[in-house]
Amino acid sequence: MPTINLPQGRYRGGTAPSTHVNYYHGIPYCQPFERFQSPKPITSKAESDANSDDVIDATQFGPICPQNPSKLEPYIYGPWPTPPNGGEADERRSGVLSVYQPESAAAEGAQKSLLPVIVYAHGGAWQTGSSQINWYTGTALSHDGQCVIVTINYRVGVLGFLYQGDKTDLACGNQDHILALEWVRDNIRSFGGNPENVTAAGQSAGAYNTQLLLDTRPDLFQRAIIMSSPADRAFGPEDAGKVTETVRASLPEGKTLENASISEILAAQATATKVHGSQVAQFMPVISDGIAPGGRHSVKDKSMRKDVLVTWMQHDGSAFAALSQGPQTKATDELSVKITDGLFKEPSIRLAERLHKAGHGVATLEHQWSPEGYALGATHCLDLPLLLGDHEAWGKSPMHGTVSADEWDRRRKLMRAAFGRFARDGSLSEKLEGTSIKLYSS
Repeated sequence: MPTINLPQGRYRGGTAPSTHVNYYHGIPYCQPFERFQSPKPITSKAESDANSDDVIDATQFGPICPQNPSKLEPYIYGPWPTPPNGGEADERRSGVLSVYQPESAAAEGAQKSLLPVIVYAHGGAWQTGSSQINWYTGTALSHDGQCVIVTINYRVGVLGFLYQGDKTDLACGNQDHILALEWVRDNIRSFGGNPENVTAAGQSAGAYNTQLLLDTRPDLFQRAIIMSSPADRAFGPEDAGKVTETVRASLPEGKTLENASISEILAAQATATKVHGSQVAQFMPVISDGIAPGGRHSVKDKSMRKDVLVTWMQHDGSAFAALSQGPQTKATDELSVKITDGLFKEPSIRLAERLHKAGHGVATLEHQWSPEGYALGATHCLDLPLLLGDHEAWGKSPMHGTVSADEWDRRRKLMRAAFGRFARDGSLSEKLEGTSIKLYSS
C-alpha cells in the first residue's frame, strides 16, 4: 500500500486498481477546530495526533463538518453517502482533505516532472457538503486529467459562516479554505504535485469562495475554475446580522453559541434558514462594500495574472425552481429560466468580463448536455458527476436519468481530460462536446 511521509506524520493510502491512482483520505491540514476561531496550522507531529513511529491509516474517509440535510437531495444528489462511503460528523476534527495521485507521480524520479494540481472546494449553499464522501472522489479526474487532485473540507453553516460583526475580514470557512491552500503549497511536492502550478477550483458556494480568493489570496494559485457561482451576490452586514440574531434567539434558554451542543446549533441554523428563506443563501461570505468579488484589482504584475475558466449550466436554476414548484418542474419552465439567467448565467458572464478587463486570461464554458429521462436538464451540479466520483457514487442520483453507464463514462473522460489540460497550461479547445465555449482575446 502506498505511504507518504509528511512533516506532520506518515500516512498509508490505497490504490484504485482500475485507474492506478493512489488516494489518501482524512489528512488534517490544521489543528482541531475551536468553535468560531481561526484555524491554526499544523507545525508539529504532536499537533496532528501522530507519534514519530506511527503510520496513520488514510484509506477511509475522514470526518465531515456537522450539517443539516440538503433540500436538493431529491432533485439532484440522491441520498447522502453514509459510512463507509462518507465520513462521520466531527466539529473539531473536520479540517481535513483528500489527495489523489497518479502512480506515475509516486514513482522514483517523478520529482523531475511534477504534475499540475487541482484543489477543489465543494458547494452546498455554504451549509452542506464535504470532500470526505464518494461523490467528490478525484480518482478518475486524476487519471484522465493527469493531475494531482486535492479535495478539501471547510466549515459550513453556523460553524463556518455565521456573521460575528467586524471581528474578522473573512469568515471561518474562508479562512479554512486559505489554510488548506497553504498546506498544499507546503506539502504537495511530496505527492508529485507542482506547488507552482496550482488550480483553485470550486462549484457553487465553493466557486464563490474561489472567486473571493482571486482578490484576497491570488498568491496561492496560478489558475482558477469557477463553476456555477452566484457570482453577483454581495451579502451585506445588515442582512447577515439579522440571520445571526435569529440563530441566537433560536437556541434553548440559557444556551449561547459558544456552549450550545452541535444538535442545538444545527436546529437554530434550520430555523434561521426557514425565517430568512427569501434570501439566496443565509450563510455566506459577507461583502461589506456591496461589490461582488473577483476582478477588483487590475493585474500590474505578470505573476499575478491568472488563467480563469468560468462555467455554468444551461439550466442551472431548474433544481431551485423545483424546490418551489415540485417534481413536475421542467428545465424550460419560466421560473427555471429566470433563476438560471438571474443567479448564474448572466452574473457569470459579468464576472468573466470583469476578470478579462482586469487583465486575466479568461474563458467561459456553458454545459448544455441534458441526460435523457431527467426533466431538469443541464441543472445545477450536473457537471459534478462528469468530473468527480464515479458511476457507483452517483448511481442513486436522479441526474443520471436513463443514460447508460458507458455513455456517462464517455462524456466523463472528455470533460476530465479538458479540465486537466486547462490545469496543465491554461489552454482550452474551442470545441468540447456538450458545451459552448468562449475564449476571451488576450
